Amino acid sequence: MRNKDGLRFAVIFLAISGIIFGGIRNTESKEAPKVASEHRESDTIPESNAPERKIIVYYFHGAYRCPSCLQIEAWSFDAIQKSFAQALEQGAIIWEAIDVDKPENSHLPKEYQVSTRALIIVDTTGAKQKRYKNLEKVWEYLTDQKAFYEYVTREINKCLGNSATY
Repeated sequence: MRNKDGLRFAVIFLAISGIIFGGIRNTESKEAPKVASEHRESDTIPESNAPERKIIVYYFHGAYRCPSCLQIEAWSFDAIQKSFAQALEQGAIIWEAIDVDKPENSHLPKEYQVSTRALIIVDTTGAKQKRYKNLEKVWEYLTDQKAFYEYVTREINKCLGNSATY
């Protein structure tokens, strides 16, 4: 019983930390970070002279994977695959699940001002990061898959459309 209470506290703490430290951050002319990834579709994108715009969706997780963290990763990737299959295939949207407990990725939570477990949308042109957004409400939709998918899809569409509300 005590372990369940500790796990609940940890999940609630992570969710609250994400809400407190999350939100929109502008990061003009900052280079996109270099990461080691489990899903690295960007390796298949052909090189070109003109800087290409890409949307990178990072899911930051740790070595320990609680059921909520696994669900957020699965639902996020599924929502992106269902709503943006062509963009994923063409490399306009890139999905990367990143273990931030690995030494080579440990700088990312600080760089994106999150508490390790997070879903981040990054708008890039070439190697330059224009802006990013922490989708902190994913924690709120863990009991409603439809609302979760709509939220993730809506936020990526805002980014793709250069919406002033992004």
